[in-house]
Amino acid sequence: MNNKKVLIIDDDAGFLYLASLLFKKAGATVFTARDGLEGISKLFTHQPDLTILDVTMPGLNGFEVCQRIRQISDTPIIMLTALNDEQDMLRGLKAGADDFLSKPFNPEILLARARTVLRRTEHLQSQTDSFNYDDGHLSIDMERRHVLLNDKRIKLTPTEFRLLTYLVRNPGKVLTFEQILANVWGNEYRGNLDYVHVYISHLRNKVEEYPKQPRYILTVHGIGYIFER
Repeated sequence: MNNKKVLIIDDDAGFLYLASLLFKKAGATVFTARDGLEGISKLFTHQPDLTILDVTMPGLNGFEVCQRIRQISDTPIIMLTALNDEQDMLRGLKAGADDFLSKPFNPEILLARARTVLRRTEHLQSQTDSFNYDDGHLSIDMERRHVLLNDKRIKLTPTEFRLLTYLVRNPGKVLTFEQILANVWGNEYRGNLDYVHVYISHLRNKVEEYPKQPRYILTVHGIGYIFER
């Protein structure tokens, strides 16, 4: 976490203090905010490498803050909730979060997840190969990280871009849910298949003309997905 900037947005002063100590001890520079609007302001000012975002806050809740952040930034986001609710997790992922943890949790788990999310982001940023895909309808430029649909650029989050390029690099091959999870999120996420389903749905809404009748990302029921050129 050395030289990384971490923004923590939570209305719980005690948690802010403890989480700040955790990340500072790991070598990060930490900024904190007690509500969503302050958090968005500090995101603009400090451009953090990672944002830790609580769901339950006064004013804007965490889901609304996450959606606003995603309109302006690709910073990785880990959402926190006091409720171990699957629907909350799905809502968080749909809002654009990269990961989701339920309180209470072992602080070392948060730190490990933070390192994993940052490592994935750094890996994507370090990829400079000249891989391209263009079928006249969908175009992907890996080096510039541009995705065009009918010559109009579409905005993908880092996770969506990673998922799309993994699928496109394996055309015509059935990729199991676990294969996708391991290659896009990492082995630490084994068994968390909701990540795959939610993000496939996101991708279809962005790259498919008719998301409910996809031409590119096809479902192999009970097994996984396949990308058809």
